Amino acid sequence: MFTTYERYSTGLRAHMGRGFIRPLIKILILFAVLYLVLTSMFLTAYQVQSVSMQPLLEPRDRLLVSPLVYGSRILFFPARLPAVREPERGDVVVIQSPMYGRPSTLVSVLEPLVRVFTLQRGTLVRDAIGGRVPRYMVKRIIALPGDTVLLRDYQAFVRSAGATEFVEESQLAAAAYQIVRTALPAGWRKELPFSGDLEALTLAEGQYFVLGDNRPSSSDSRSWGPVERRQVVARVLYRYWPFARGGRL
Repeated sequence: MFTTYERYSTGLRAHMGRGFIRPLIKILILFAVLYLVLTSMFLTAYQVQSVSMQPLLEPRDRLLVSPLVYGSRILFFPARLPAVREPERGDVVVIQSPMYGRPSTLVSVLEPLVRVFTLQRGTLVRDAIGGRVPRYMVKRIIALPGDTVLLRDYQAFVRSAGATEFVEESQLAAAAYQIVRTALPAGWRKELPFSGDLEALTLAEGQYFVLGDNRPSSSDSRSWGPVERRQVVARVLYRYWPFARGGRL
């Protein structure tokens, strides 16, 4: 009698376990797919991790950004949805970091899942010494394809395609913004990274020149050149944290 009961109870536990685990796995898979579709194509949260966009953005600020504005990539496919509009001068955008590189096929498949289940904190992409490589950066678009841009004492001047004169960057942006300009250490040469000067550079088709508002403390197009259209991932829409400084950007 005891043996029969024990066999029955054990079988019941195994049956209940299978009955619970399978639906749970299905729910987790469905959640992961829906999350990936939402965040890669429509709206996602982003946490600022550097001082490069001060005074507008501070480290640990949390933002809502939309890939859809510039034409989001369809999940698991190279095709893109039609853009609501093209990037414009003055836009604050999320770009794919030039340092991120091109991970292996296996890492490319697993990376989105890792980011889902770690709430965007985990990553499989590491540098040569095992450090985390940021996939995305927040910058401001200064110049568009066909523009010529130069910098003097951290101030950008842009000659639009077809124009004959350079215009200060703020006069071409739709909204006003403030930049940080501080003196570099004595002896810092103009050709070194983070310099406040840059000779005239004409952008090719599909290229954008991006800078951080905190010019002396920003890694941007002065160091690694213009970004391609495909690297412009999303438009920054709204800061939701901290609540006291929340609002549209």
